[in-house]
Amino acid sequence: MILRRLTTALRKQDWFTVVIETLIVVFGVFIGLQVNNWNAARVERNSEQVLLLRLQEETRSLLDTQKKELAAHSPRIGLATDANSVMFSLAPSRPLTNEECWALLVSHWMPSPTEALSSLDELLASGRFDLISNPSVKAALRDYAVVQERSRAARAEAVSELFRLHTRYPDAIWLEVGRAEDAGYVSPSAGRDDKGLVWRYSCDIDQIRGNKGLLSEYSDNIARLESFLDRYEDRIAVLTVLDTELAKELGASGSRRESDAAP
Repeated sequence: MILRRLTTALRKQDWFTVVIETLIVVFGVFIGLQVNNWNAARVERNSEQVLLLRLQEETRSLLDTQKKELAAHSPRIGLATDANSVMFSLAPSRPLTNEECWALLVSHWMPSPTEALSSLDELLASGRFDLISNPSVKAALRDYAVVQERSRAARAEAVSELFRLHTRYPDAIWLEVGRAEDAGYVSPSAGRDDKGLVWRYSCDIDQIRGNKGLLSEYSDNIARLESFLDRYEDRIAVLTVLDTELAKELGASGSRRESDAAP
């Protein structure tokens, strides 16, 4: 309709009408583009909001898991420290306690930590990291990505040369299967099978003291274990910051939505 009127005005050389009709067309196109931009921005804000909520849920869950895993592994260092003076002949000889023997036997054990933040992995893989508009949240996410990468590299290096002391020095530390009702040293992580048998562990302090090879490898394991636990501290620190920044942003977003909805 507008184009037909514009064509007619051009034939009649009605320049005023031409200008008006042209302005109407340009203004209509501008408004249409602006509406599209507003809709795209609204969709992006909604997508960001959903993503932030997912990130907050995952961050809090992961933070809780990291703290539990750290709490489960940390006592091993304390048990090792308690036994060191006896093992390295710095104190009179005595049998290791059940717990100290267990800590010595599993000094090589460094299971894969729970550290994945799925939403962050998806953002990085899809190249949509800029969907996050808050610079503080983005900085915290970047920090966690760096810490996570360093953690994985450190663990890969640590587990490449760990020493299973009970297989290398079976006369000093060993495992055996016995009946559940018998007296003996039962690992806190020992399982029970259908026949009521359990794994037991034993440590011979006389074989351990003065065994330079065993003590050197044990010391190496403990140093790697301490580094393994330090990585937990690093992840927890960054996740705590991320959780704080997400809470601030989501609180601010909620306030903005309430303000927009107010009459």
